[in-house]
Amino acid sequence: MNLNIKIVIFSLIIFFLNVLNSNSQIYIKAKVNDQIITNHDIENEIKYLVALNPKLKELNKKEIIRYAIDSAINEKVKKIEIEKFYKIVGNNAVVDKIIKSIYSKLNITDLETFMQYLDVNGIDIDQVKNKIGIEVAWNDLIVNQFADSIKVNEKMIKEKINVQKKNTNIENLLLSEIIFTINDNNEFQEKYSKIKKSIDSIGFEETARIYSVSNTKNNGGNVGWIYKNQLSKKIISEINKINVGEYTNPITTSGGVYYYNAK
Repeated sequence: MNLNIKIVIFSLIIFFLNVLNSNSQIYIKAKVNDQIITNHDIENEIKYLVALNPKLKELNKKEIIRYAIDSAINEKVKKIEIEKFYKIVGNNAVVDKIIKSIYSKLNITDLETFMQYLDVNGIDIDQVKNKIGIEVAWNDLIVNQFADSIKVNEKMIKEKINVQKKNTNIENLLLSEIIFTINDNNEFQEKYSKIKKSIDSIGFEETARIYSVSNTKNNGGNVGWIYKNQLSKKIISEINKINVGEYTNPITTSGGVYYYNAK
């Protein structure tokens, strides 16, 4: 028998003996291609998500588990695709910068204190670096894969910039979004109720991470600064009804149902 196979078999035996000794059960929660996600993986995902987003504690157990499963599946899909092209590197300047941003939002001032915080919550810094490394590598992959497909009309952009420069009255808006899709009116009412309850409970940003189908969900729905004249009249009409810190009523469009939060 090949030595590598013997090592793998031995490792699996040790793993399952440890599982039996701990009186815990391991079972499959999801599968991506030939790779499985177990309940143990989901438990670790929950620890990670809650540690970095403490407001998630305000959700009920069912909602947190669903969020963790979605998060674990998304990460697994990204990891599989990335590794078709190159190795994921979790320890670089970009990752370190993102980690600093994360612990700053938690009102933690330095990396050592952050590592202690992670330890208390049952996770370690390597796990965080690995997860962020996957996100960074995924963004790089998307750019590399589709860069040649992006067509930039420089003339049109310059003309638009010149018009905006002349019109000093164009308003700039800092927005966040939540986008969800529906099949019928009953589904709309159900999702509307869940999202509204979640926003009132844990805030717009964390709700976006859970319910939004937009690519901005991983960044808490943050869209950034948008010129008001870039938005449709329908969206502007709803945004004009709210103040800073508030969010719009759901706006139905051909692309889905939108919420906007003015910052």
